[in-house]
Amino acid sequence: MVIRSWIKHEQYGPDDPQAQCDAVLGAIRNADVSLRLAADTKQFHAELLDAVETLTGIAEERGELALANLVYLQMAILQGGVIELTGEQASAFAFIRDLPSGVRWWQNVKVTE
Repeated sequence: MVIRSWIKHEQYGPDDPQAQCDAVLGAIRNADVSLRLAADTKQFHAELLDAVETLTGIAEERGELALANLVYLQMAILQGGVIELTGEQASAFAFIRDLPSGVRWWQNVKVTE
């Protein structure tokens, strides 16, 4: 795990097995979260592609900003974050809610005034 930089040798002393164990368990938890977020992102992308003809069609029908926001949303899902949209942008982007897991994906959208 040190070689792969999943843990740092500064996290524990050479004669501290509890700290070594804590570092390894922390790295495993982080890997688990990363794998879950990656699986969520893959599911989002699959649902999106099942729902639209083409990605360029989204830009043609809903505007280039909607297409850009899809990319931003996908990255937010991958990173466990959110994107911020104005009310007007959110209205144009609300088609995301129609996806099978749309309510779940919409949790990564924050509407600002």
